[in-house]
Amino acid sequence: MVVGLVVSGGLVAFSGNTADGQSSTPGVTSKTITIGMINDTTGVAASTFADGVGTAEARIALQNAEGGVDGRKLKLIVLNSESSGTTLQTAAQELVGDGVFGVVVDSAFTFSGSTYLTQQGVPVTGDTFDGPEWGTAANMFSYGPPTYTPYNGTYYGYDEVSILLKKLGVKRVAVLAYNYSPSAVTSAKETAAADTKAGLQNCYENLSVPFGSVDFTADVLQMKAQHCDAAIGTFVAASNVALASAIQNAGLKMTQFYYTSYDQTTLQSSAAEHALDGTYSEGLVAAGHTTTEAATAKFYAALKKYDPSYPGGVPDLGATNSWDGMDVMIEGLKLAGPHPTRAAFISKLRTVKTYTIGGLSASPIDFNYLSGKFPSTQCANFVVLKGTKFDPYPANGAVICGGLVPLSG
Repeated sequence: MVVGLVVSGGLVAFSGNTADGQSSTPGVTSKTITIGMINDTTGVAASTFADGVGTAEARIALQNAEGGVDGRKLKLIVLNSESSGTTLQTAAQELVGDGVFGVVVDSAFTFSGSTYLTQQGVPVTGDTFDGPEWGTAANMFSYGPPTYTPYNGTYYGYDEVSILLKKLGVKRVAVLAYNYSPSAVTSAKETAAADTKAGLQNCYENLSVPFGSVDFTADVLQMKAQHCDAAIGTFVAASNVALASAIQNAGLKMTQFYYTSYDQTTLQSSAAEHALDGTYSEGLVAAGHTTTEAATAKFYAALKKYDPSYPGGVPDLGATNSWDGMDVMIEGLKLAGPHPTRAAFISKLRTVKTYTIGGLSASPIDFNYLSGKFPSTQCANFVVLKGTKFDPYPANGAVICGGLVPLSG
């Protein structure tokens, strides 16, 4: 049995279902829609994903305060994957057994349960960071192109991070990734290809880092020997701090980019703050006249109002992933109509081409990507940690856009 919790909103009257108030669609009654969520609440991935639960609850609370979806209030059942692929698969089976309508995933181990959820025809929303299944399964919806899915033997990524590094004067880049995650390995390979396109050299590559590792002594020695002047880490937060600390302890002056270091806990730990000072990440700073500024401010305000566990400041990758994944689920429910079915959710959401997560995405999202038809460019907002504050980079908050980069293999 997977340990979980139920979050329920208030109820409102609704008509149009069977006499006992139940719908023939799992999770749907005349008054409510029940959604499942799987989160890495404990275990090696918890340092990045644990706070996603409160964020999902906040998005649910905001929607319920606005009347729910077609008069139905949303309910949430949350299960903990324990950062285990086996436990995640059990959680997926339990949620289906509980009769949820769909599942939001905020986990690095989604690939372990994706086949089962697809076989059951359950709508799944989240992000592609765990593996390739997001680009092949019709029931799975990522709020970004599934760049870790091969199409006819070719992956397609974007080079906005490499363009960022080139703007910063970088010439030689080290890339590190966990060995357990198929997407982390693919991401590192795509980054290396993007570096080459941008005119950078790849000086060191380690795609065999144990998940959650905090020992990078040998890697730093290799980076020093290869005269690397930049490093990219595709890790959870604990490993980011460990790599940055190792670089600092070795006396190396390197530009560093971490996908998951944009996090309030970075600012609450003197060790993390000191180690990551001057490093870069992708982020949604509610300042700098960016295209996402107003939506970001609204996001922060909703967390402050509806998430008692929100510490204030910068929500990390796990929190933003959870918010975004829940927003996609709500968008699909709206499109499915007053008598929602899983099939209607899937068919209607797949045709959407201009979704922006309520304005949080710097680029419009097109869900019609199952054939590998990605937008030609992708834009992102970047930040740099300066002391105790994340500042936009560039200073005016302008987005940095990258183009598609093919990777064979």
